[in-house]
Amino acid sequence: MTVRSHRTDVVQEVGVWLAGEFAGRLPAAEIDRVVKLTRLDLEGSIAPEELGEMLHRLGRARLQRLAQTAPIRIPQAR
Repeated sequence: MTVRSHRTDVVQEVGVWLAGEFAGRLPAAEIDRVVKLTRLDLEGSIAPEELGEMLHRLGRARLQRLAQTAPIRIPQAR
């Protein structure tokens, strides 16, 4: 596995984890956008092996801030 593919796997894993945590509170597209922008902010600023943990922590903090200011959404019945 290359470093590049490992980073992609980590970013996808963190995205899935945060999407599960914030589902129903924020739209999936917004969660995805925050994860991608957070990864870009972290690239080159931290050791590559720390990307997963730092992406999760910073992404989660940013999503919590958004969720506090977002209107309450009630999921539609399927």
